Amino acid sequence: MNFEFELTSTPTTSTAGLAFIGEQLAEEKFLKHITSVCPQPRRSDRIANADIVRSMIGLIAVGKPHFDAITEYRNDPFFTQALRLDRLASAERLRQRIQSLPQKMGDVFRDFTIRQLRRHKDLLGETHHGTDYSVVHVDVSAMDNSDTKKEGVSYTYKKFTGYAPIFAYIGPFGFMLNNELREGSSHCNCEGTRSWLEQTLAMAAKTTSHRILLVTDAGHDAADNLQMLDQTENTDFVVKRNLRKEDPTQWLELAQLQTGQQAYQTIDIGARAWYGQRELALPGHPETSLRVTYRAIERFAAPDGQFLFEPQITIEAYWTSLDWTPQQIQAFYQQRGTSEQYHSEFKTDLDMERLPSGKFAANQHLMDMGMIAYNLLRSLGQRSLKNGLVPGRKSASKRLRLRTVMQNLIYMAGRIISHARRRILRIFEGHGWASTAMALARGPD
Repeated sequence: MNFEFELTSTPTTSTAGLAFIGEQLAEEKFLKHITSVCPQPRRSDRIANADIVRSMIGLIAVGKPHFDAITEYRNDPFFTQALRLDRLASAERLRQRIQSLPQKMGDVFRDFTIRQLRRHKDLLGETHHGTDYSVVHVDVSAMDNSDTKKEGVSYTYKKFTGYAPIFAYIGPFGFMLNNELREGSSHCNCEGTRSWLEQTLAMAAKTTSHRILLVTDAGHDAADNLQMLDQTENTDFVVKRNLRKEDPTQWLELAQLQTGQQAYQTIDIGARAWYGQRELALPGHPETSLRVTYRAIERFAAPDGQFLFEPQITIEAYWTSLDWTPQQIQAFYQQRGTSEQYHSEFKTDLDMERLPSGKFAANQHLMDMGMIAYNLLRSLGQRSLKNGLVPGRKSASKRLRLRTVMQNLIYMAGRIISHARRRILRIFEGHGWASTAMALARGPD
């Protein structure tokens, strides 16, 4: 080998970026809120609940959301110092204490999320056709927890056993606004969905001054949801419509009648599309009618040019409160696929796919703490882009994947110096992200 290996007593760390996470988690209001919700006996040997929560969020931020991972940092003073902990819990105590957190902790985590997002208002807005919106994407994404006996794990629509949580992301960079852990067999519009949507919209209203634009798929095409969205102030929506047993041929004929049979758009070599709109009454609410825009696609040949025996008709319809043209609604909804990447970052980059607890309520708390870690990393990435010092990246209109932030900022090596009552974290000036880290350390949040 080219190098000899030796042990050293000089304090070093491979997770220097945790200092940025600890800075955000040190918010006094957050710590007081945890204490008020989780009163505990005054004992000198008892670890504070705030330290338990911050320890777990720190583990998630380094991609190790497992209770046993805390043992890796037992002899690492930097982990404790970076997260500003008085004491570090053992793996057994960490598991026990998180499983004993009360349900009200969910309010603590959501209030912190609102304050956290409010500090980044400039990252939550986007302009569409002359109006500023904060777009909220709502979607369900199954989490594979096969071969476990965790509470709430069951067969999902993805054909594996696990959970089927629902997520809400806000803004063009995919900050997580809300989530809810659900049993795997739960329908996406199961009982309690309307209340959760109301909670999500209320959180969005507290987070941004822009008009809210909620976007979701056909799984939430329910009259109660649509009526609620229509009656919510400062809110627009685009909800994909479930055609159920309706005849697509009638929709195609209506579109051709509205626009003219020759006024079609060529999709590819074997398909053409017509656009249309109509007013439809909500099922069970004949007094309420909403606008529906749609695209009717008639495919007469496969993309490779092979003609079909019979044309295939596909209808893509949307309930909406917007006055955009059907073409604009269609183009906007097609951008929704980006939210699938946000699921991937949460489940894969943070390793949150297989939740560590056997208790359903504890896993909900872990989802909420994961949401906080996700947003802290997302904000680090966007702030890094904003200062223009990210190697190879010049555009602040893009986003950094969480894995990129973790590998280059969180897992940055550093040397810890204690001198004259000061703690100094030294990083190698030749590191490609050293300038980015220094800019984050200097600049206001």
